[in-house]
Amino acid sequence: MSRARRMLTGCGLVVGAAGCFLLGIGVSQRAAHRQEAPPSAVSSGGPASAPSGRRIFSPSIAGDPYVLQQWKAAVEKMERRCREAKLFCAEARAAREQMDEIR
Repeated sequence: MSRARRMLTGCGLVVGAAGCFLLGIGVSQRAAHRQEAPPSAVSSGGPASAPSGRRIFSPSIAGDPYVLQQWKAAVEKMERRCREAKLFCAEARAAREQMDEIR
């Protein structure tokens, strides 16, 4: 292959790769605009119902059932440790008081 032919082939490959790249960007942008909103995000026009699952983006975790369950389990472990080994008694009492206070 001559030098001019190799230069022309190399330039053609670079231009083709750039064209494919731009085409891919254009196709992905069009596909992104065509996607519909998920059913949960579509408003039915009626009153909003209470969320059925976890509220992971809520600024308050006090009402999250998962958090309350984990907190209760931790308090019970501390209370059990207090009864069995007489350790963490003050922490267990304080945690139980805080849990009762929030509920």
